[in-house]
Amino acid sequence: METLLDAARDMVTPETGWSAELLLRTVLTTVVMFLAIVLLARLFGTRTFASFTTYDFLTNVAAGSLVASAILSDRMVEATVGLVVLVVLQYAVSSAAARSRAARDVADNDPVVLVQDGQVLAGPMRRARVSRAILDQHLRASGLNRVEEVHLAVLESGGSISVLRRATG
Repeated sequence: METLLDAARDMVTPETGWSAELLLRTVLTTVVMFLAIVLLARLFGTRTFASFTTYDFLTNVAAGSLVASAILSDRMVEATVGLVVLVVLQYAVSSAAARSRAARDVADNDPVVLVQDGQVLAGPMRRARVSRAILDQHLRASGLNRVEEVHLAVLESGGSISVLRRATG
């Protein structure tokens, strides 16, 4: 039992031990990084930290890693520079994708039609690696019980599934 307690204590105690300086540095770094994120979002727009595409998601994961690195180490300046460079690159890529089909093809995934007029499209489902169970889950979330009720179900470039109901008539 004592070994288990020692292991738990070692997991939550920094290598250098707890100190007021360590805690203060962690709090201040967290505040500075938070303010940097807010400033970058204001300067580059709200899309900066949104996850519309796979590229956006990966950028956000990398940004989170840089922020965590700054908070948990003494490399705040390097992490902040890295965060700024990452946001500038994200801004440049998303701006290019908004103006150029070639850039959009590199940065974004094309939407994939999964269901059309009540028919599940097996080929696109398989290529997109979407199971029938996942599709059914999204249909239920859209208030539909049967695939026959669907006009169109589309796997969007950001990974969500949009479902349009068939017209009743």
